[in-house]
Amino acid sequence: MGNCKYCGKPAGLFRGKHEECEQTYLQHQRLIEDGMQRIISEATLAIKGSESLDVVQSKISQIEEASFVPPSERPFLLVKGWEACVEQFLEDGILDENEEKRLMEFKNRFALSQNDLDRGGAYTRVTKAAVLRDVLNGVLPTRVSIHGNLPINFQKSEQIVWVFPNSQYLEDKTRRQYVGGYQGVSLRVMKGIYYRVGAFKGHPVEHTERVHIDTGMVVTTNKHIYFASPRKSFRVPYSKIVSFEPFSDGIGVMRDAATAKPQIFVTGDG
Repeated sequence: MGNCKYCGKPAGLFRGKHEECEQTYLQHQRLIEDGMQRIISEATLAIKGSESLDVVQSKISQIEEASFVPPSERPFLLVKGWEACVEQFLEDGILDENEEKRLMEFKNRFALSQNDLDRGGAYTRVTKAAVLRDVLNGVLPTRVSIHGNLPINFQKSEQIVWVFPNSQYLEDKTRRQYVGGYQGVSLRVMKGIYYRVGAFKGHPVEHTERVHIDTGMVVTTNKHIYFASPRKSFRVPYSKIVSFEPFSDGIGVMRDAATAKPQIFVTGDG
């Protein structure tokens, strides 16, 4: 005699559930899933300013009670709503001050931690978008705080703008090889032995390949681009950069020098 996996009571011979118990469970599941989606929707409406935070907090409590959504799920669902708003706000590539303000007000009101909001990278994207807005408006960003010491000797009054950890540094290297063959005639000296008279005729062929030098930290400040790694560290003053080449996952720079070659930083975000 088997027991019902839903209610724990006897379900009959070779049976593990009551049909009515399964139907009740499925109805509750659909109700819970619908309630969770409604909470996410209410969060996005509140962040966009369609409803006040006081009203949305009351609505969420009502949804939890009516839809059997455990209160322990609330932080997760609020984060999902926050992330959905970040996606919508950044569709045009710009995060205006009002959008940033609404996101931060919602974060503080519901005591959402930065770590929770950044599990999918949403909080970092918001901060980065705000930094870019400051730069475009001619404001020196002061949003990045560093915990611990950086292996970089910054100059006086130099301000960190952004830090890209685990970035690859690439350089273009020119390889040269000679292509050709031997030309000449063979003279018989004796049976089975020949002496070849001639010379190697070839020409050099050069090709350029992009080489990974090392992986380290790229730091941008108001004066320089820094790269610091166990094998190689250097700074590039903005005043010495002739051109920039954007990539989907990084950027290349060309210095103002006669023998300069592209220097590429793969930061993961172009």
